[in-house]
Amino acid sequence: MATSRLPRQLTSKYNELLRERAEGVARLKELDQELASLEYSLRLLAPEWRPPARPAKKLKPSRLPYGVLARDCLNFLKCDGELWTPELVARLAQRHRLAFPGRKEEQDFASAVAMALRRYERQGVLEVVEKDSKTQALRWRLCMDDRPTIQ
Repeated sequence: MATSRLPRQLTSKYNELLRERAEGVARLKELDQELASLEYSLRLLAPEWRPPARPAKKLKPSRLPYGVLARDCLNFLKCDGELWTPELVARLAQRHRLAFPGRKEEQDFASAVAMALRRYERQGVLEVVEKDSKTQALRWRLCMDDRPTIQ
């Protein structure tokens, strides 16, 4: 079939994709070379090091700016004395007008809140007052003794 009868848009798109593919293949070769060099360097430093079987997951962008979640938790506890983790999650979501598209996103956010609270517990800023035996939720309060302050 003669090429003059083919729509120019289709042939142009095909050529564009072909160029893009060639660039992608070239980039993959570059990445393979860089990975091989890094692997060699890492094995020089630690001969027992092995590359991971799968690449690490890309971190999701946070819903709130760095430190806001932890700071707000402390403010809520300072004002109210003692609060359960689910109460803190609900207040944070309400304060920052967060809407979760699904249950998983809400649980991820609750997990981030719990991790922030645990970090403060390890620093001696917060303490667990009570644990719900059914839901495993924790009730938190600020430490009132002479333990270290927030870092």
